[in-house]
Amino acid sequence: MDKSGILDEVKLFKGITDSLQDDLISLIIDDSIDRILAEVNSMLDNPISELPNSLTFIVRDVAIKRYNKLNSEGTKEDSEEGRSFKWENSYLDEYRNILANLGRSYRARGIARFM
Repeated sequence: MDKSGILDEVKLFKGITDSLQDDLISLIIDDSIDRILAEVNSMLDNPISELPNSLTFIVRDVAIKRYNKLNSEGTKEDSEEGRSFKWENSYLDEYRNILANLGRSYRARGIARFM
């Protein structure tokens, strides 16, 4: 998985043009990968050590969600100067079906034939 590409995409989404927050965003990306990998591995008999590149968009989206929630960790709602924000309970809720299908595809590898 190309972490530097994900970093560039997160910065593009957030309109960040400097490199002052690169370390913070990289930490968020690494932690997001770990959380997604743990979720996938909880569905597998044989854990995988790396996420497939097809899940890059989930890592990016989760990293953006986590970046948006900086300084509001642990809250479900936040209101500031007439603007109100409400966060989901889990960063991975909308991706559960995709992750479950990935778990099934890893589980269904190979065919055994007995004669």
